[in-house]
Amino acid sequence: MTLSPLRYHDDNVYDLRSEERLVGSYVYDKDLREMARIRGVLAEPDTHRVRYIVFIEGGFLSTRGKTVIFPIDHLATIDSAKVQAQYTREAIQQAPTPEDIEALTREEEQVILSYFDLEPYWDESAEVDQIDTGSES
Repeated sequence: MTLSPLRYHDDNVYDLRSEERLVGSYVYDKDLREMARIRGVLAEPDTHRVRYIVFIEGGFLSTRGKTVIFPIDHLATIDSAKVQAQYTREAIQQAPTPEDIEALTREEEQVILSYFDLEPYWDESAEVDQIDTGSES
């Protein structure tokens, strides 16, 4: 298993782009139903580009809900404190969950991205490198 290089931030650190400082914002589903407050983000260590938001769905009193890692590519901004996921609450509740968000693996990321019909973003950077250097696989 290969560890993901992403770093978990549970605060809106200055390194993050202003539009990606989402910790504390509220997540709404596709039908504009409030789901949860964003607990953190997973960002690339060098570029500080946010790849996922992290929130806890469900739970009540002493019952802990499900930790959800949701790709930022499927979010739309409602206003400065609200974002909308492009999936229903039910679909998000069924999403795969990694064992430890601070020790996320590439394999777990692939499962999450596949569930949300996204290609691995690290493949995109390899394609850009090939275009920049003029090499082909």
